[in-house]
Amino acid sequence: MDAILKSTLGVARNKIEKLFYESKIRVNGKKVLKKSIPVRVDYEIDVIKSVSPKNPAHLYVARIEILNIVAKEDSIAITARRFKNLLIENYETDPYKPSTADEDK
Repeated sequence: MDAILKSTLGVARNKIEKLFYESKIRVNGKKVLKKSIPVRVDYEIDVIKSVSPKNPAHLYVARIEILNIVAKEDSIAITARRFKNLLIENYETDPYKPSTADEDK
């Protein structure tokens, strides 16, 4: 998963690791418990950017939708749709709560 985020969002792996430890990565709306989970077709991977300043019940996320995965001889080809700045409702199951450090920014 971290390699997919790196290539689709252009984010360094150390930044992805930081986002993981801040619980800002969700797969299909659920918190990610391991950085290197297998990714399947139809997965939605969200990277939480911020809480909406106009409505705290909404979040701005970068979303990756996995459309197709093809195994090749020495690599894997992935087709994905990327939304760099998407406004969504906060997650029903295990909603995101910003830390006080995030609120100060």
